[in-house]
Amino acid sequence: MAPRLPSGALVVARSIDPRTALRVGDVVVARRPDRPELEIIKRIASIDDAGAIFLAGDNPAVSTDSRQFGAVTRAHILARVRWRYWPLPPTRL
Repeated sequence: MAPRLPSGALVVARSIDPRTALRVGDVVVARRPDRPELEIIKRIASIDDAGAIFLAGDNPAVSTDSRQFGAVTRAHILARVRWRYWPLPPTRL
């Protein structure tokens, strides 16, 4: 599958607070648990009953995601992506 956000894409993301509902399928900005200085954009693949959040990339053949660094906690989630504004989507004629 082609990535939904190409490298270098610019997005608008809204910070989350403890009341923000997170759902499977949301695209979020998170800190990698093994490299906390690195912010990543991934899709929420699942949320288990204990609160562990599994993140997945849209291109599993090359994405680094929870399969490599494990589940994240809600504290790792910084924001939810609202929309991409660059590059512009292709136009249909």
